[in-house]
Amino acid sequence: MRRRIAALAGGLALVVAAPIAAGTPASAATSTHITTAAAKPTVKTARTTLKISKHTQTRFKTAAKIRVVVRIGSAKAAGKVTVKIGSKTWKHLTLHNGTTKRVSLPKTMTDGRHHITAVYTHSGVKRSKDSQVVKVKKGTSKIVTTAKKYVGKPYRHGATGPKAFDCSGFTSYVFKKAGIKKLPRTSSAQRHVGKTVSRKHAKPGDIIWSPGHVAIYVGGNKMIDAPRPGKTIQVRSIWQHNPKFIRVNAAAVAV
Repeated sequence: MRRRIAALAGGLALVVAAPIAAGTPASAATSTHITTAAAKPTVKTARTTLKISKHTQTRFKTAAKIRVVVRIGSAKAAGKVTVKIGSKTWKHLTLHNGTTKRVSLPKTMTDGRHHITAVYTHSGVKRSKDSQVVKVKKGTSKIVTTAKKYVGKPYRHGATGPKAFDCSGFTSYVFKKAGIKKLPRTSSAQRHVGKTVSRKHAKPGDIIWSPGHVAIYVGGNKMIDAPRPGKTIQVRSIWQHNPKFIRVNAAAVAV
């Protein structure tokens, strides 16, 4: 009898213990994990405006000026603006109260059309940009520019300007007026100023000398001169068969 009771008691213990042991993994399987998604940061929108003083400039002589204005809503943006010429970064400009200082574009930009782009990037702000196009014209020698101002003035022997000129009087007056160099008065003396260059390497602003006559080379096989009595200062084709081209100095042909 005692053995039966003991056996029954042992079985009861097993029956009672079993659900308790089995309940542990069941509880773990039914537990719920709740994950809260992080809120996305608000990205603000900027408005970039590239302001330019003019859309045409002359190489080596004039330059357009630019400044950049950036607004974020109604607020004035802070930080820096990257300015590009074409695809290349040119400058980084600092914003003060939403506006950069005015800066001049390079006078050395090559002839043709150039895209100027201002790009604003800042943490928490969507990238913003604006572009303008600048056309760069080929520069002209100061000597040539000065000489052309006197087209139409009459030839008069011995005259040195500004109302009338002879050939060497014209060249000496132009070089002095342009602030390049004081030339000798006569054509024979002007022959020995500077150095001789080949026709192939001649540039606008060089002197063209032939026996008894001097002129100024303007490019494209043309010259400007005071021809002879009865004529006026004019641009015309080079008529001399084998003239000498004389480079007075580098400033005379600079553009």
